[in-house]
Amino acid sequence: MKTPTFLARTVLAAAIAFTAAGASAQTYTKPQLQETYNGYLAQEGFRPELTQAGNVRFRREGKIYVIYVDERDPTFFRLQLLFSPDDKSAAMRAKRVEGANAATGDTKVIKCYIDSDGDIVFAAEMFLIVPGDFKTTINRLFRAMDSAYEKYQAKVQSLN
Repeated sequence: MKTPTFLARTVLAAAIAFTAAGASAQTYTKPQLQETYNGYLAQEGFRPELTQAGNVRFRREGKIYVIYVDERDPTFFRLQLLFSPDDKSAAMRAKRVEGANAATGDTKVIKCYIDSDGDIVFAAEMFLIVPGDFKTTINRLFRAMDSAYEKYQAKVQSLN
């Protein structure tokens, strides 16, 4: 087998570097990212709206979801399911922590935790090639969130 010449290796290395630089050089503005998310969600029958911070909020099956928009890191995708429980007592917080641990431990990709206000957060995070790639996985993320939510609820109810 013949080894590549220095020139061939140099040309190949330059082509790879140029391709990688071109892909990473793509920038997206906050409005472009918002439109990417809003357009798809509206097409799918959701009614997305922008939050004061510029994120995209929508309802699905009575639950509130947020897609975070960060033009500094446009290929980072974060989807959250948020809800605020009425009972924020110490005893219920302890049960919620157990529920969050069960949901996180038993569900791929989803993190469940209690934020500083005592609210429950389910989050899915991933790196994408381009921001629009979220469309290929969002339905699977919804199923994973549903599963984590059910595991969370079952664990909390079993502690009552």
